Amino acid sequence: MTNLKDLPTNTIWPHIQESIDRNLMNELVDYANYRKNEVERGAETPALAALLFEKYASGLAKAIEIIGIDSTMPAEIDRIVLSIDPDFKQSSLQRWALRPASID
Repeated sequence: MTNLKDLPTNTIWPHIQESIDRNLMNELVDYANYRKNEVERGAETPALAALLFEKYASGLAKAIEIIGIDSTMPAEIDRIVLSIDPDFKQSSLQRWALRPASID
């Protein structure tokens, strides 16, 4: 068994799965708002804030996957990352092109 979705049907009641998804999505949005606020007040660059958010969010998405909940979280993560840093994809490519890779 690689995730809880492999358990027999209704082992985890649907309303519990929905509650987990809803609470983790709320956590995701709260953290995104925090990162955006850090950018707005000049404490972080958009590139750094988006990277921190993406790493945090990928952990939440992995938890949702392990639990076996069908969620819109991965698409929401992509949308939020680009709302923090519209150049995130380019920033990522530049970061990985450095040797060693760095956030500088």
